[in-house]
Amino acid sequence: MQTDRLKTPGHFPGFDGLRLVAAVAVMFSHAFLIATGSETTEPFVRLLGPGNIVGLYGVFTFFIISGFLLARSLSAGARPISYTVNRVLRLLPAFVFQLIVVALVIGPLCSSLPAAEYLASPAIPEFVKSALNGLGDAQLPGVFNYPGDLATVVNGSLWSLRYEAQTYVFLLLLWTLLGGSRVVAGVIAVAALLTWTVPFVENAILGVAYTLPYFAGGVVMHSVHRRFGTNLYGAGVSVVLLLLACVFDLQAYAFALFGAYLVVFLGERRNPGSGIADRIGDCSYGVYLYGWPAEQMVKQLTLTTDPMRLLALAVPVTFLLALISCHVIERPAMRPKRAVAAWIASWVASYSPRRAAVLGAKASFVVGTTMILWSAERSWRFLESMGQVLIGVVAGSMIAVALYHAAEKLGIRDTAIWRGKV
Repeated sequence: MQTDRLKTPGHFPGFDGLRLVAAVAVMFSHAFLIATGSETTEPFVRLLGPGNIVGLYGVFTFFIISGFLLARSLSAGARPISYTVNRVLRLLPAFVFQLIVVALVIGPLCSSLPAAEYLASPAIPEFVKSALNGLGDAQLPGVFNYPGDLATVVNGSLWSLRYEAQTYVFLLLLWTLLGGSRVVAGVIAVAALLTWTVPFVENAILGVAYTLPYFAGGVVMHSVHRRFGTNLYGAGVSVVLLLLACVFDLQAYAFALFGAYLVVFLGERRNPGSGIADRIGDCSYGVYLYGWPAEQMVKQLTLTTDPMRLLALAVPVTFLLALISCHVIERPAMRPKRAVAAWIASWVASYSPRRAAVLGAKASFVVGTTMILWSAERSWRFLESMGQVLIGVVAGSMIAVALYHAAEKLGIRDTAIWRGKV
């Protein structure tokens, strides 16, 4: 008997706290970059070498948690419609609100242009359009205006958001093609390994390759956890192996596996961050969205070169904006998720026959998303590309229904393709 396993293995009270810690870790690393113009003095870089900033491991932690929870959701029977609705409502409303806050509130306050000239600039709608389409960053006129190369970077945190969205799509694609969680875990683990070892694979799925190993680590840990759970012995071994990997400069690779075990182990257990999240709400996404702009504002106002001072001044602003995002945007946006998913499902069910419609939709989704994930150019225009996939899914449903009725008229309706489970 594993005495360290919790009595309620389906509950993960530590994940909210871990996400909050990961978001603050990102702010911590960015404080060094923004304050000094370089990450070379960041403690993790001093300890482990260039590129090993603590914020990057915070991002990897986000991906591990996402992979674990989304695999868990799909394994529990979540339909593609509800999966998609949940991901869209979780990601987009807060992101759009952040674009508005940055463009119309922070922008006028921090631009070198007069407010009237700034607000009249055609660059503002272009900023919203470009950033929204690519789920990333874009420039605003005169924002920010302190001396330095980073002054024009409006929100440097957003680079990972497109990776996350495309990884959601990638997981759903694999689940649609392969079904069961163990098969998907095996395939996504192999794909992640190949992105590290075979340049062709990395280039073929460039839109997800960089963060895929950590997301895959979460997906694999879901299968491991279902069968074995986690325990203190496994966590201790993972810590030792991670430390050993640091000796050989392999920590970034080891974190995808042993870090994933530790994240799930800690996720099963409450932590100080969990208590904060319980009291104020899960503000980790808001901290991620507003951390960089808040630090940029502090840098412009104070011109400080002290990372800790910059961080201390930026944290209250960040958490204020994150609280507004959590309680005014994120939570209300998630409330109708079941109703929205049910409405879309009822619309699909209105097609006769339903199985043909679902089969056509799945085929169109597989073809469309495969084309996007294999195109680095299309991945930069994410929302535009996914809108085209949506149109293709609707068209595929209608075409499949039309083919079904044509087959019915020809007397070949009762064939395996229509009888099969779809």
